Amino acid sequence: MIQPTDNTFDFIPNNDERIMISTAVTAITQLELWDFIKDFKEKSFMLSEDKRVNKIYNKIEELGYSGHSGGSFGITMRHMEYIAKNGFEKYKNSYSNN
Repeated sequence: MIQPTDNTFDFIPNNDERIMISTAVTAITQLELWDFIKDFKEKSFMLSEDKRVNKIYNKIEELGYSGHSGGSFGITMRHMEYIAKNGFEKYKNSYSNN
């Protein structure tokens, strides 16, 4: 997967969204859970009872972002799912084109 750097997420203009995405990428990378995200079969990250989802949420908070609502966490995780399935460069291009 990707190795985050200080400027990896410069294409995201909104600071809060940039922090949400970057901390989630870092959390999933540190926890080595990209395959789990890629193969996620449940309807909702927000309502999931899988302990790995909880680990990701807790790691995001540990990394310094504690402002997630259930909805923002779910949306952020869908961004992570897109990255896991399509790669970071395609995500970056898709984000920049929207």
